[in-house]
Amino acid sequence: MTKINKKKNKKIGRIIVVFLLIIGAVAGFFTAKYITRNDIFEIIGEHTITLNLGQNYQDERAIAISFGKDISSKIVSQTNVNYNEEGTYYIKYTVDDIRYRGIERYRTIIIVDEVLDENI
Repeated sequence: MTKINKKKNKKIGRIIVVFLLIIGAVAGFFTAKYITRNDIFEIIGEHTITLNLGQNYQDERAIAISFGKDISSKIVSQTNVNYNEEGTYYIKYTVDDIRYRGIERYRTIIIVDEVLDENI
């Protein structure tokens, strides 16, 4: 094989490698988009709840789907709600997952002395 043919073969080899890398990257991107198409991390139910003093709230929790798998059992909720004191409180939801790391969801709980009837 001559020097010219060797150089030509090296160049063609490099082009093929670059081409395959591009195809792999594009295929990986579209595969990831397909796998994660239904992923969510959302609060179930109302985001803001208004309650009377002393009235309790049964948390409806949140749902998390990561890479097509339900990981809702990994959701941790933290709250400082005092049902016996007026104020605005929050329930914070987090999930330890690579897709949702650092993402927080909040439900607002408003405790009032008397809930006004919106129909009046």
